[in-house]
Amino acid sequence: MSNMRAGKTGLVGVLAASLAITPASAQTVIGMGTAQQGATVQYGTAIAKVVSERSGLQMRTQALSSTNQYAPRVNAGELEFGISNIIEATFALQGKGFFDGRPNPNLRMAFTMFPLPITFMVSNKSGIKGGEQFAGARAPVGWNAQKLGEYIFRGFFANQQKPYESVRGVPVTAMPRMWDLFGQGELDLIFGILNGATTKELAIKVGGARYLSVDDSPEAIARMQPFLPGSYVTNDKNLENGEMVKNIAFDFVVFTNAKVSDETVYKVVKAAYEGRKELKSYSGDWLPKFVDKTALEYHPGAVKFYKEVGLWPPKQ
Repeated sequence: MSNMRAGKTGLVGVLAASLAITPASAQTVIGMGTAQQGATVQYGTAIAKVVSERSGLQMRTQALSSTNQYAPRVNAGELEFGISNIIEATFALQGKGFFDGRPNPNLRMAFTMFPLPITFMVSNKSGIKGGEQFAGARAPVGWNAQKLGEYIFRGFFANQQKPYESVRGVPVTAMPRMWDLFGQGELDLIFGILNGATTKELAIKVGGARYLSVDDSPEAIARMQPFLPGSYVTNDKNLENGEMVKNIAFDFVVFTNAKVSDETVYKVVKAAYEGRKELKSYSGDWLPKFVDKTALEYHPGAVKFYKEVGLWPPKQ
């Protein structure tokens, strides 16, 4: 009799455990494409955690080598979401830049994150103080593994109304190689993140560095757009000396496919909005914007939520 009772108790326990896990196992699983390293995978992982905790959906990141790989998968409906900067997302939609001839017309905007201010810097030893001294300066070229680096440089030179081709080119494959060469004294002009750890370390390595402000006039910002669509200029404080530096900036964004259901996009955006304090930028100074003017049309599910919280339409 005791064996029967024990057996029944065991069966009840198994059934209870099974019922307890059913809601989680029944949750819809959605994917978020990210790069394999850098800001996108860090922010993408944070978003997936917030969405999974707050929406009733399970969001899982899928890390691929670059936006070139996962944006087409979102466009094809193989992934529900992706995160990138606005430059890559715009080029992917339009089939321009490093997506030349490969448009992804099904991409839609879910929400806008916050800006990444890119500062251009020169070593003090170079003697460079402004654009009139760029000709012959040692600067990175090539960018075989990370074309975004070339576009950032071309956008900067367009802002300054100087030809990128005037530099003395030093071949690099990607940004880490650029930073290594600058630290070794083999480059004069590079870019980094103002107040970022890598930027500070490099300045110390080369015996001091100078940060170059960009032109924030409407004309100069317009000249940047063919290379850096959606970019703008921010005025940021150098925490080392308190000086203000005008930097090229562009936003991180989360995009989706036009055919993802309104309900799914609504839940994702709502969860991100409610958990926005957990999605701060590196510096902790910015929270996600959510709505901004972009080349990508906003998904109807996102628009529905933004109207409910008074964020729609986007401000000029």
